[in-house]
Amino acid sequence: MFKKLKQEWRMLSQSIYTGERLEANLQALVAVSIVTAALGLGLTVYDIMKGETIMAVAAFNTFLGGMGCFICAGPLKNREAAAIIPTAFCAIVFTIYTFSGIAEGTAMLWSLLLPIGMCYFVSVKYGILLSAYYSILFVVVFYTPMQDRVSRFYQPAFMARFPLIFLSLSVFTAIAMVQYHRVSLLELRYQEELSREVEKQTHVANERADKLETLSEEIVQTLAVTIDAKDKYTNGHSFRVSRYAMALAESLGWEEAEIHALGREGLLHDIGKIGVPDQVLNKPGRLTDEEFSIIQSHTRVGDEILNQSGSLLEAAKVARHHHERYDGKGYPDRLRGDEIPLHARAVAIADAYDAMHSDRIYRKGLPQETIRHEMIRGRGTQFDPELLDAFLRLMDTEILDEIAQQDIFKLSDVDLAS
Repeated sequence: MFKKLKQEWRMLSQSIYTGERLEANLQALVAVSIVTAALGLGLTVYDIMKGETIMAVAAFNTFLGGMGCFICAGPLKNREAAAIIPTAFCAIVFTIYTFSGIAEGTAMLWSLLLPIGMCYFVSVKYGILLSAYYSILFVVVFYTPMQDRVSRFYQPAFMARFPLIFLSLSVFTAIAMVQYHRVSLLELRYQEELSREVEKQTHVANERADKLETLSEEIVQTLAVTIDAKDKYTNGHSFRVSRYAMALAESLGWEEAEIHALGREGLLHDIGKIGVPDQVLNKPGRLTDEEFSIIQSHTRVGDEILNQSGSLLEAAKVARHHHERYDGKGYPDRLRGDEIPLHARAVAIADAYDAMHSDRIYRKGLPQETIRHEMIRGRGTQFDPELLDAFLRLMDTEILDEIAQQDIFKLSDVDLAS
């Protein structure tokens, strides 16, 4: 029996107030303590004016208890201290009530409300302790020779029955509130276990997502290598275009996620060249109209390939529209101005720069001043003016040269978001 009671007491010592429940309880204690302090102060003034010294002492204790609980539960956020103060206050005040017979003995009837209130708002443990103290107090006062000292305040029938009534109420309350505490602990443990499981599963999901993202990036990079391998004179073109476009976007202050997406789209902008015959793609001389038409078809082919994947729909738009011109004279859809997707406009500038900067089958790479002159000529006709101005500023730095000198195989291992 003793062992069982010890286990129950240990269980009651485990707090059920954590997280949001703790905050809500502290707020409730603050509200109750404010009301208690205000009531105590008002009664103190009233009792002093009436000349009722003992009542004034009890009322002032009420004020002190309310203020102490308010300070602990409010500014200090110390729930344990906030629980001890009202417990001590109730013990002191009702001891005074019992021995002084305040209000002709009826003041102590408020003690009937305390077991449930203390258990629910403050602590089941402290509520039971207070109830046990009251039970002992009432038994000692009403069932021992001490009853002769207080008999002038209480009727014999009241003294005989009240301790039993209070003890019965305390037992019923204790049983109910111990069960409430136990259920609350079980609920708390369930929530903790659920949170741990959610955290565990979230970690697993994030690991899988990271692996899929890594796999996706590797596939995209492999496709880019495959595309560039078709043209031995433009090896690394897709990677450089991707990096040039990302540098442009970063200089414009784009969000990291959008820069990352643009880098992927830049890698895949020429994927349609898979469908262009090698003899046309690598022809050293001037292309015929028919051959040029085949070259132009890579934009539509790229769109068709990438549209097969729901995650690459934006890349499909870039593949289709990176040869559109700002003045509407490009291909394949002769879009103009803002009709051209923003990412396609950015890739178009990076693509044109790399085409002029790199060695081709029919010529060596052009000097920077020549490239700058040609790009300025295309401002507002071939290129978006705002994006071009930002790119021209990049040409005044070493960023583009650093990208051009990077090893494409090392570049492919670098996270596109970096």
